[in-house]
This record gives sequence, structure tokens and C-alpha cells, in this order.
Amino acid sequence: MTNLAVTDLHKGFGSQPVLTGVDLEVPAGSLTAILGPSGSGKTTLLRVVVGFERVDRGEVRIGGKVVDDGDRYVSPEDRSIGYVPQEGALFPHLTVGRNVAFGLAKSVRRSGVVGDLLELVGLRGWGSRYPHQLSGGQQQRVALARALAINPSLVLLDEPFSSLDASLRANVRADVQAVLRRSGTTALLVTHDQDEALSWADHVAVISEGRIGQFDTPHALYSHPKDAGVARFLGEANLMPGTVGADGVRTELGVLVLETWSTVPASGRVTVMVRPEQLELSTEADGAPLAGVVREYQYFGHDAVVKVQPDAGPADARLVVRINGGTPFVPGTRVGVRARGPVLAWGPADPLPEPA
Repeated sequence: MTNLAVTDLHKGFGSQPVLTGVDLEVPAGSLTAILGPSGSGKTTLLRVVVGFERVDRGEVRIGGKVVDDGDRYVSPEDRSIGYVPQEGALFPHLTVGRNVAFGLAKSVRRSGVVGDLLELVGLRGWGSRYPHQLSGGQQQRVALARALAINPSLVLLDEPFSSLDASLRANVRADVQAVLRRSGTTALLVTHDQDEALSWADHVAVISEGRIGQFDTPHALYSHPKDAGVARFLGEANLMPGTVGADGVRTELGVLVLETWSTVPASGRVTVMVRPEQLELSTEADGAPLAGVVREYQYFGHDAVVKVQPDAGPADARLVVRINGGTPFVPGTRVGVRARGPVLAWGPADPLPEPA
């Protein structure tokens, strides 16, 4: 198993900086996701790691070996990296078997390794077919088999599921995850999809404006984001001002218990985060900590998202509430809102970021 270490990495194009001091440690044998919006630098980071781009400053190590530090440079074909591009990029004129075997020595091709790899990705017996005879998910599994054929130290996946239908995407993602775990290969996935990163990876690095904002397990990132910006990016988050006191934090939802992870002063103004699933709705608005009117109701079967306009506050203010899908709330319905569980807060209070 091989680890990846990126230290103080800087990369720009012309006068435009893209990566501005990236530090990242990918544990050997782990599945790690780089999560960020378009323009955050995640794809540039991947291209530097694979060797398609040179560093301006900093260092990239694979398995303890320097592959680029501005002076020393190892070419992509000598880095022992398996690369799975966004669209799979299979050769249309080659069979599945020949696609997987591409780049292997003839002696290795005859050893049966191609059949073993196709079995690993669930496509045993499909070696004589052509890419156009496969579904999108099957093509991505062939691309993964090809990446694993060289027995790589590291596999890099560049948004490999983004072109698939939503239902197929989840299944293929789980298949790829299972294959990588069985092979024990260290893998790095680049994605802009929060659900994908949180469900697929052992660790997630959130990148924004060319820097890693936070690196942690999916559970820790979602439940304990370091600031409001990370909180917003990792799913819906209701952010509101609060005031810390001896009994907790006073908010428009009443006095709430503070999560022990909160970094707040003993008293004073703070920013409070309440996740949508921490809120409860009732049709009894009187006596509730907060009363308002339902403005949107989106039903997803397993659950529903309700947007509530509080009675007090700006006309465009909305609280986002996630509930089970059993009870519909028709727009225009008056509701009461309560919060449950401890809430996270940061202090001192900063200007609240605009929703994405």
C-alpha cells in the first residue's frame, strides 16, 4: 500500500494562481475524496499529482518518493498511477479485453490477468465485446479494470460518475468502492458532489479557492465543520445569529444547547448552525419557539424538504427543514418550528455567507 503526500503546493497559469499552498496526506490503502466547486482547484490538483502539470512550488510524494518538487520530476508513466477519466475514454475500436490489456507486455496479457481483472469488476466473460455494446456503468468498470491492470500504487478518479444517470451512479459508485477495497489500492477521487464524497470516501478534503479548508472523516466533516463556509458546502445548513449565555445559546428558535465541539466565547454574539434534520414542524404554531408559513414543499419519497418563512425577519428569509415523507405540508400552511439536539456554533459572529 502506498500513501500520497502533497506539501505546500502552489500552481498557477500565467498570472492566475490556482493552488495556493495545498497540504494533503492520503493514508495508504484509503479512499479519499477531494470535494470542491468548479474553479476551486481540485482538477488542477489531480493533474499535478498524476504528472500532467508541473508544480510551481511545493512537493508531491508517492510512497515516500518525490515525484515533483520543482527540480526533480517523474513523468506520468513512471509514477505507477492508474487514472480513470471522467468519461472512461475507452478505445472504441478495441474489445473490452484489449482495452484492459492496453499498455501491458504480451507475456502479462497471456497470463490470464485480464480475465482476473474483468472478474474483479464483475464483467467476467465480457472481454470480446466492444465499448458501444456496454452501458455507461459497465464502461466505467472497464476503465477501472484498465487502471488496475498495471498494479498501480495509486488510482486517481476524475469525476468518473458524473455522466451517469442518478440511479446508475449510486450503484456504479458502490461497485467501484468495493473493487478498490478488495484490491487494497490507495485511491483519490475528485468530485463536486457532496453526497458522492461523503458516501464513498474514508476521508474527505474540502478544497476552496486553491486551499484545503478541512480534511476529516465524512461524519466529522458533516457534524463538525470548522466554519460556516464548509458547513454550507457539505449540505443544507440553517445559519443564524445567536448570543451565548450561561444557559446555552439564544436564537430565533429559542435557547439551544451548544455542541461541545463549538468554538465560542463565554458570552457574546456567535453564528449558529442548525441542520435541516434537526428541525421539527407542527401545525400548532401557537406556543412554538418560532412560527412561520410554509413556502415550498418538495417530496422525495423517503423524505421531504420544507422551506418555512419565519413570521419575524426579512421577507426572503427561509428555514430549511427535512422531515420524513409521511406528512405533506401544503404551501401557505402556518407551522411551528422547534429544534432538537445540540447545535454547533462559531464565534465571534461573522457575516453569514450567502446560500450557494
